[in-house]
Amino acid sequence: MGVSELKRFAPSLLMLLAGLNATAADQVLRHDWKRHFAAYGVEGTFVLFDPEANSYGVHNVVRVRHGYLPASTFKIPNALIGLEVGSIRDEREVFRWDGHPKPRAALERDHTLDSGMKDSVAWMFQEVAHRTGKARMKEWLAQFEYGNQSIEGGIEHFWLQGGLRVSAMEQMEFLRKLEEGRLPVSARSRRLVRDALRIEETAGGLTLYAKTGTTGAVREPVAWWVGWVERRGVPVAYFAMNVTPTKAEPLGAREAITRAILAQEIGYGL
Repeated sequence: MGVSELKRFAPSLLMLLAGLNATAADQVLRHDWKRHFAAYGVEGTFVLFDPEANSYGVHNVVRVRHGYLPASTFKIPNALIGLEVGSIRDEREVFRWDGHPKPRAALERDHTLDSGMKDSVAWMFQEVAHRTGKARMKEWLAQFEYGNQSIEGGIEHFWLQGGLRVSAMEQMEFLRKLEEGRLPVSARSRRLVRDALRIEETAGGLTLYAKTGTTGAVREPVAWWVGWVERRGVPVAYFAMNVTPTKAEPLGAREAITRAILAQEIGYGL
């Protein structure tokens, strides 16, 4: 193969080497998405899977495979595991606030699964992980094939400042398994977690399910948004993105960029 041929096939080779776990899908480097990140002056990555076209779009093919702390996006597998092993009894169980001051007012009250997920209540899900314990947590992370499966750093901290790492591509594939019923969990657990992840429904009949995650006091700070969009109960897009937060744009960029790309690709919010 000559130099000119290598150049012609370079994008495809890069995507193949990136290990996108998409051997039967079309894989497209989306250079046009770069402008959305540039608009906010942040570095990051975005992967979107279109189930109807069986195709992936990716911005930043190197970063999409790089593992970061999942931070509060880990509440998704944490909740699934908790429901399976009884660390969360059901959607009505109330987790009691201990009365101590918290970083946000929303954390200073009692919570259930739904409110704990939507308000991203760290102390509640630390209690869930504590109840689950190290042995069962390790076993379930292996069953889920979730990131590097490390629980180093303590059962209440491994996803916040410990050893667990997961990439944007792995996050997106995990959500596909969840929505498609390919995780080894009951229909009940899947339904309750899906309900807790529901964010909004548009006038156009699209429903967004998503979870944020943020960690800053580490070597590689990261801000996540991961989820999927359905139209009348049928998934039309799965996505995962992360950015490196900056002082000028600490957190807002992740949602703005995601909404811009979803609007461009599936007309979300238009």
